[in-house]
Amino acid sequence: MQMESRHGLFFILALAIVVVNWTFPAAVAQEELSAETREVLSHMDHASKNLSDLTAHVTQTKVTVVVNDTSVETGKLFHKRSKNSSKTKLEYDKPELKTLLIDKGKVWIYEPRINRLQEFDLGNDHSQAEFFITGVGQSGANLSKSYDVKLLNEEPINGIKTSVLELKPKSEKVSSMFSKIQLWIDRTRWVPIQTRLTETSGDYFTIQFDNIQLNPHLSDKIFKLNVPPNVEKIKPLSSRSES
Repeated sequence: MQMESRHGLFFILALAIVVVNWTFPAAVAQEELSAETREVLSHMDHASKNLSDLTAHVTQTKVTVVVNDTSVETGKLFHKRSKNSSKTKLEYDKPELKTLLIDKGKVWIYEPRINRLQEFDLGNDHSQAEFFITGVGQSGANLSKSYDVKLLNEEPINGIKTSVLELKPKSEKVSSMFSKIQLWIDRTRWVPIQTRLTETSGDYFTIQFDNIQLNPHLSDKIFKLNVPPNVEKIKPLSSRSES
């Protein structure tokens, strides 16, 4: 039961650790994209330039196909970025309390039930890790550098019209783990309201965003991790040692 409740959290952490070793090819030529795909990416670029921070309620669902198992975690997302940095915090409330923080090239996971704080080093390149969690922070131009991008269709999500983008990783290392990534882009605000990562095994991980608030002017205090002085601090592994 404990492993199931923490499945989604550590799935994200695995993503965060592996992305620091990604290398990205040169940008794809614009003519390789359909006119419809270019239009969506252009809208996303404009929205990205005007986005400084956001909050959202998050539902994360991990489906393991071979054993027909589904695990769900919920919480609240906080994301803030400036010209040279960004930070992301996830405060989980179900099935158990825990907090994930990405800031200054590191990931911290605090689990109050067992009074443990884990720290993982991502180095300086953590924007891709945050992208997996938030679905934002990557411009359309950056997406086309790292993925083969295709507009699949338009699909409503909870009454919201969305454009569905399919991303196929260009990195061999990443494509060996994930066959595709899908983004459901709100056609009004041009930010993702749902993302899905499909593993090569067929298992998939879906993150749905509700009650999204754009540019709420978050205080830096929100991104402080308050832990008791007697918390157990551990560094299970170093992402750099895995490279």
